[in-house]
Amino acid sequence: MDKLELESLLLDNVELHFFDVIDSTNTQAKKIAEEMALCGALTPQLFVAKAQTSGRGRMGRLFSSRADSGIYMSLLYFTDKPLWDAVSITTAAASIVAMEIERVTCESMRVKWVNDIYNEKGKVCGILVESVPISGDNVAIIVGIGINVGEDNFPKELCGIAASIGNIDGKEEKLVAEIVKGLLNHASAPEDRGYMAEYRKRLMMLGDTVNLLNCGEIIDEGIVVGVDDDGGLLFVPNGQDEAVSIHSGEISLRVKS
Repeated sequence: MDKLELESLLLDNVELHFFDVIDSTNTQAKKIAEEMALCGALTPQLFVAKAQTSGRGRMGRLFSSRADSGIYMSLLYFTDKPLWDAVSITTAAASIVAMEIERVTCESMRVKWVNDIYNEKGKVCGILVESVPISGDNVAIIVGIGINVGEDNFPKELCGIAASIGNIDGKEEKLVAEIVKGLLNHASAPEDRGYMAEYRKRLMMLGDTVNLLNCGEIIDEGIVVGVDDDGGLLFVPNGQDEAVSIHSGEISLRVKS
């Protein structure tokens, strides 16, 4: 990815931090958020790295971040609007990222609740949303995104799970810039749920019987029937007639074998 090309495509108010190698773009964004809060400068910041040594996913899982094999980015922005929960922000981010990847690759993307994006081969993208309370009513929101690009040459432990959107040489910068634009548009009006239509039409496991897991342990079993307007999973537990809405960031799904 070319730094100068990316800078030319970003909105004027977004400051770019570009790294060849970094531990984690989300970790760096947290540090900068705290520093900016002290000086009162609350402009959006974008962190992009060619490689990460400690990329993270939900629940502390490692995210493979090899050099030149992915787009590793975190957008930091500040808001004094009522803080919508991380599931809602993640849902919006997943919709935006899936749409922009489709525009670049002309390949359909699907979403596994709440934050994973898949093509027909496997998982191509993960999203990690974090928040940092700062001064007054302001909150720093960090949206971390990792997109696999290039060849499907993954470590052995990820074979059959991870996949790539392929080679998009010359389009990485445009993809990143459009994702950032979409995220900031959502941040300006977080109460707008227009993106949910895009999320719903891509939702995986709809109608499937699944195990509901918390930190890897099965806690319930039932059927996925949709998502609500805040991004919560609508789930009908076995033996019940009505759906419950699940918002916990610790919950994950697995199709019942």
